[in-house]
Amino acid sequence: MLQGKIDTMNKELELYSDIGKLKAEAEQKKKKLSEDKIVLQKRRDTFKKAMQELSSQYEALKAQLNDNETYAQLGNLERKWQHHEQNNFVMKEFIATKTMECDYRPIMKNVSKLVSGYNKLLQDQMSGKPGMG
Repeated sequence: MLQGKIDTMNKELELYSDIGKLKAEAEQKKKKLSEDKIVLQKRRDTFKKAMQELSSQYEALKAQLNDNETYAQLGNLERKWQHHEQNNFVMKEFIATKTMECDYRPIMKNVSKLVSGYNKLLQDQMSGKPGMG
């Protein structure tokens, strides 16, 4: 382990002992980064210009579309359609609620059951059988 550290330190000493080489490498790296910066700035400017052109085209087309009578009519029809769909939904809900309120079948079942029970009771009393009451 100690030998490994010593070897590493010796390699680092060799690497850092040549100051001229280190300066040259740093200068070369600085130059490369500076060139990259210029290239990227040019690319950024190109993209910015293209975005401005596309944005102005978009705005012009948008204005043209808004001035189009058919587009305006279509927008109005869509709003009417939404309104009718909303009304349709409300009416369906209302009808479903009223249908549930007016559903006589459960009541009819209960009444039929009660009438059937009373009839059975009356028949039993008429025939002389002892009934429930």
